[in-house]
Amino acid sequence: MHDNRRRAALAATILLGAFSLGAAPAQSAGDSPSGPEQRVIVVLRDQLTGLPMRTRSTERAHAAAEDQAPVMARLEKDGATHVSGMSLINAVSATLKPDAITRIRADRNVAAVVPDLPIRLPDTHGATTTAANTGTATGAPSYCPKTPAKPLLEPEALQLTHTDAAQRTATGKGVKVAFFAEGMDADNPEFIRPDGTHVVTDREDFSGDGVNAATGGGEAFGDASAIAAQGSRTYDMSAQLPYAKLPKGCTFRIRGFAPGAELMDLRVFGKNTWTSGFVRAIEYAVDHHADVLSQSFGGNTYPDAATDPIRLADDAAVAAGVTVVASSGDSGTSGTIGSPASDPHVIGVGASTSFRLAAQGLGYRKWTSDNIAGLSSGGTTQDNKLVDLVAPGMVGMSACTASPRFGDCALPTQVFGGTSQAAPFVAGAAAVVIQAYKDAHGGLRPAPDLVKRLLTGTARDLHVPADEQGAGLLDTAAAVRAAQSSGAELIPSAGQLTITGKPGSTQDTAVSLTNTAARPQRVTMTSRTVGAQTFSSQRKVTVGAPLAGDDREGALAARPFTVQVPQGTPLLDAEMVWPGTADSGKLALVLVDPDGRLTQFSYDYDGYGLHSNYQHVDVHDPRPGAWTVKVVWSNGRMHLQEKPLKPGSYRGPVTVRLTGHRYTTAGVPEQTRTVPAGGTARFPVRVPLPRTAGDAPFSLQFASDAGTRMSLPVARRTLIPTAQGHSTSFAATVTGGVGRDVGQTKGYYLDVPAGRRGLTIDLTAEDPAATLVYYLISPDGQVLARDTDRTAGKDSVPTKYASLAANRPAAGRWTLVVGLPDAVSGKAFSQQVTGKVRFDSVTASAPGLPDSASRVLKRGSSLTVPVRVVNSGPAVRFYFLDPRLDSMAEISAFELGDDKSGTGKVNEGGPTWTVPSHTTGLVATASADRPVDLNLYPWTGAPAVFGRTGPGGTTVAAARAGQLAAGQWITDVTDQGPYQDKPAGTGTAKVTLTATTQAFDPAAKASTGAYWDPSADFDSVRAAPGKTATMHLTLTPTAPAGTVVHGTVYIDTDSPFTAGSELIGIPYTYTVG
Repeated sequence: MHDNRRRAALAATILLGAFSLGAAPAQSAGDSPSGPEQRVIVVLRDQLTGLPMRTRSTERAHAAAEDQAPVMARLEKDGATHVSGMSLINAVSATLKPDAITRIRADRNVAAVVPDLPIRLPDTHGATTTAANTGTATGAPSYCPKTPAKPLLEPEALQLTHTDAAQRTATGKGVKVAFFAEGMDADNPEFIRPDGTHVVTDREDFSGDGVNAATGGGEAFGDASAIAAQGSRTYDMSAQLPYAKLPKGCTFRIRGFAPGAELMDLRVFGKNTWTSGFVRAIEYAVDHHADVLSQSFGGNTYPDAATDPIRLADDAAVAAGVTVVASSGDSGTSGTIGSPASDPHVIGVGASTSFRLAAQGLGYRKWTSDNIAGLSSGGTTQDNKLVDLVAPGMVGMSACTASPRFGDCALPTQVFGGTSQAAPFVAGAAAVVIQAYKDAHGGLRPAPDLVKRLLTGTARDLHVPADEQGAGLLDTAAAVRAAQSSGAELIPSAGQLTITGKPGSTQDTAVSLTNTAARPQRVTMTSRTVGAQTFSSQRKVTVGAPLAGDDREGALAARPFTVQVPQGTPLLDAEMVWPGTADSGKLALVLVDPDGRLTQFSYDYDGYGLHSNYQHVDVHDPRPGAWTVKVVWSNGRMHLQEKPLKPGSYRGPVTVRLTGHRYTTAGVPEQTRTVPAGGTARFPVRVPLPRTAGDAPFSLQFASDAGTRMSLPVARRTLIPTAQGHSTSFAATVTGGVGRDVGQTKGYYLDVPAGRRGLTIDLTAEDPAATLVYYLISPDGQVLARDTDRTAGKDSVPTKYASLAANRPAAGRWTLVVGLPDAVSGKAFSQQVTGKVRFDSVTASAPGLPDSASRVLKRGSSLTVPVRVVNSGPAVRFYFLDPRLDSMAEISAFELGDDKSGTGKVNEGGPTWTVPSHTTGLVATASADRPVDLNLYPWTGAPAVFGRTGPGGTTVAAARAGQLAAGQWITDVTDQGPYQDKPAGTGTAKVTLTATTQAFDPAAKASTGAYWDPSADFDSVRAAPGKTATMHLTLTPTAPAGTVVHGTVYIDTDSPFTAGSELIGIPYTYTVG
């Protein structure tokens, strides 16, 4: 029996983001003149831009009410319900019929009618434009002040980003920053100002634990410290790094990037972490006048939907004038940027190295900073976006309150890092920039887009690939100068460019630069991408018993060796692979330059039951000479206040490869323009697309005669070719990840022409040992096919092959996602996945199946016909039949589990359901003895829906699309926050889920069983490549005589997921005799 409906064999490894959930995709609200009611937002043309929400809120509210009154009257006359006005945006929300939507769209005062799509913890860790910042210790083998009375200033990030200099101009005073974590101690001395007032002026709980509940606190303290620690206390490194062997008197203070800012501590992580908590926390922050949101959370879902609820909430915040900053993630540079950092309206932040503290803790006398941290999520998102910029995230000190209430705080400080640190650094910098701009512009606040461009346009180019650094390293002082028009900065019209096109085509775009200087600047634009190798050196070492020596950075797993790096190498890549297992220990790669400087340290997360057999770091502008390479027993997480990691059990080969690269042009024509003083000049950009499908990001380089330099990232994606008469083959390179949420993700676009009967994508990997997952996403954002390179069934085994298919694919742009959820085999540095797109290629037949109303089947008689399908792909496939009527019906979704009463525990989750294919709508309803929130989402995490108040005190969540993702859907029921001092309550809620789906044919029985009914028997049919699967369909008419029956028997594939692909449908018609 091959029954995968009741389980998701790979769900634990494929559900990539614990905290990233999506939302239902937008659909046209008026596709037909009749149909079910829909929730919409009617956006008015006049957005009252002359009445800012913050400074003229009362006038704005009156003007909005006056503007909306005739629209609301028309809506109510048209039968609309739940009509409600807004003032944050000039719009009206309502529920109405599709024909009424069509009419209101025609109103000359209406700009748009859009669907009202509701909205649904990271761990702590513990320069010049062409050369990394370096430091050297003199005297003592650590970095200590010359006198303890003049302590060092932590974190080093303050100096690396020139924020210490910027604070002489602005400190974020008058700016309110909200951060989202698990709660911290507002009474910690680092958050008390010299005048006795508190830095944290608002504390709210949206997790259900209560604001004073015990917590870890590591993330919250780290965020708060990065933004606004006061530097009020002096600490001694010898006590705060107990295993570093540092002398007493090595003193330091901790200061944030915006010590003058106010903080809002919004607790969203707790014993239970729910989407509704994040959404309500964002709404609370906007309603209570936050200027900046700092979000050190996120995850990776399939698809990465623009309608993700948290993204929608963030977009609303941006529209309200709030700057939103989010961490890209800590899953490495291999295409792992999570949501909400993937949102183009958000400032997505990666992490660079700040190795002074690491050098102190690990015993190095010298260090180099300002390289890309090995953990920093980078690459290109599913929707063709890059990180916006980077900030230091490896590592620095933050404050902590050593108390049983805060489990992460064993000392009054903690070593903090990751993009979780980089994002609040940028949030603090944003606060400083906002104050500086206000001071120079008569109190006027800059719009979020301007804040973003001030930060990215003044970032310092690190001379690394665009998909790692974005625009470069945060430079707060330069951003402040630009905000006050006091320097010679160049501010771009966009933080990054996005290009998509056919193979070998050329796409035209443009970017404008604004000159903040008092004199013209003559600016030359060039392009840069990684080019040819300067050298490559590969070494294999053997890991045996741990070697003796200083183990502060981890015991040596093999003897160090050296590699000669030649001059003329602007980029050095270092990779390491080994065939380890999840329980054989963690290995890290350490690079030390010819002068003995600690320069790079790779990262293996070591969590969630995942591991990594692949490590990658790079170094920009490496010093020529003999580089020392170490392989040590470490996960690279820089937990410097803990004992070094113990050696693991792995014994065997480790292969290390160092490769040097030159840079070359990306093919964009060079041009020079004069940008007038205080003026703007437009630079046309003609971008050539590679001839191979996939992502090829690069950067535009701008250099002026005033010495100003700027790097603008460009995301460039070539479509998979689908034109008739051309090759439709493509390839993907899989390397590996860091063993965290996701190993690697690669997104591809393909355009499907109208009128195609079927779409098939066959995929073949080189290495069957690495599990790969594949998703095919429709133009309206639904996963309609999924597969993995494993066979279906309870005895699933790895293969190299997978196949995705869509029956009657909608015309438009589809997305293919190639994902690596866990480790690679560790036998090679990369592997190729080759793919081929086929149209209308499914061969199937059902001889004897009635196809005309003239064919009469007597009521109560039975007709059995064979249904055959040829397996034309490279993989073994398991097939089943799914007979449906050609009509839609509303059914109760199939509830999974032993208890099928629809009862869910409030704040502890809710029922899980099976949703069949060909479902166009889902309506979940929850009722309890108090108001509750309801989240509805598929097992991939997206798209998701955050429920709204329904009739009779219920909460209703509705998802709609041309075809929703089939398989498991989940309903979570939670209390509504904030919770203040009391934790969330307990109790139960009654949940129902109604599906609008193509009706099942009660008179048709498939030999493979009823796939979508979890209580029914099911057995798929196996077919090897090139072979034919034969199944049988039995028709036993039960309708009254004279009834003409129209139906379709669909042929689907089963997979280790809860559903695979639908290949084709064979129609049938007969008359009941």
